[in-house]
Amino acid sequence: MKVTKKAGVATVLACAVFAGAFVGSCGKKQADPYAGVDKSYLNGIDEPLAGADVQVVGFDLDVTVDLIRMLGCKTVRFRIPKSFLSSPEQYDVQMYEYLKDAEKKLNDAGVSLIGQAMLFPAYTDFRPDSANSAPIPSDPAYGEWLQAVSDMWSTLTSLFPDVGYWEMGNEFNAATFFHPNGYIPSEGSLMDGIGGFDAESQVEVVTDYMFYATKGIHAGSKKAKSVMPGLSPMNGSLVTVKNFVADVYDRIESGNAPYGEWKSTEADDYFEVLCWHPYASRVDESWLSANDAIYRVAIDHGDEGKKVFFTEFGFSDGGYDDKEEVQIGYMETAYRYCLEKMPYVERLCAFRLYECAYAEVWGGINEVHFGYFREPDTVNGFSPKEKAFALQKLYGGEGDLTKYQ
Repeated sequence: MKVTKKAGVATVLACAVFAGAFVGSCGKKQADPYAGVDKSYLNGIDEPLAGADVQVVGFDLDVTVDLIRMLGCKTVRFRIPKSFLSSPEQYDVQMYEYLKDAEKKLNDAGVSLIGQAMLFPAYTDFRPDSANSAPIPSDPAYGEWLQAVSDMWSTLTSLFPDVGYWEMGNEFNAATFFHPNGYIPSEGSLMDGIGGFDAESQVEVVTDYMFYATKGIHAGSKKAKSVMPGLSPMNGSLVTVKNFVADVYDRIESGNAPYGEWKSTEADDYFEVLCWHPYASRVDESWLSANDAIYRVAIDHGDEGKKVFFTEFGFSDGGYDDKEEVQIGYMETAYRYCLEKMPYVERLCAFRLYECAYAEVWGGINEVHFGYFREPDTVNGFSPKEKAFALQKLYGGEGDLTKYQ
């Protein structure tokens, strides 16, 4: 994947642009570093499909797959519930059959899957006190826990050998989703809790996690590639994503990673696809520039051409029609940027398919109104919002989105 080592990056930056022809300083055409990015998979959606992750009342898998098909989606973030896998030898057989059925139905609908899971082993000498607890590097069980991470990922990917990409968690730069024992969350915030990792340790442990998860993914599946856990803009700032990505690259290139005797300075050993969630209050040229700045970090570290997935992106309209209309325009602009001006972005997953009243419990009222369709168990259940029609037009989908309301 690497175009050049860091020492030669300045030359590459001077000779390349994000779009159009790639011409060197001597006027000779260079190979397009983004040739491996397939925009035919750009149209995506995100919605939990199984287990306790499904908080939408009245959820129906067959209807959901049909709505996804009619929208024109070509990729789906395929979330694996935390309860599915408890150890490398133990998984929920009934849920496995359901997930395999969902996989087949989505594939039959012409949809490619991005597998996603939050695997935090709880069977080693490190005993987590929350679902997202990781040991500190000085913990005597740290190495054992990392090996368990690898083993669990190997089992998971072996159970779904046809899934080509696996996102190794969710927003691991946020303390809410990745923290040590003793962490006390702050309601409504991803990072303002008490007792989280300091910034340096967060990068160190997440980098180690990605290495061992990637190792497990490759052990379990010959075709699967690892995807960085979608990073979140802390306090609404994409600069925080840029800084985290830069710190991860620096950690990899330090020669001190990963944990253990064997070290690697190759980013592909940690993640083969970059991933972040480019949430913003609006989309304009500054949004484009902020995302380009994140990707330039990869270029600076010799990774130009490495593709990017946006596994979550969307807007909460708060239940207000006028706000929804404005946000439709933002989504259309973001899609156009991804298609025409961001050659590194292969997949964009709109968050999310359904509104969900329960989401207010953990995310506040705004979390309820990201959905493109109204919650099934309501008077207007399964009815499309205006932005659903807009997304279908944007994605080139076909079919009557009102057929289940």
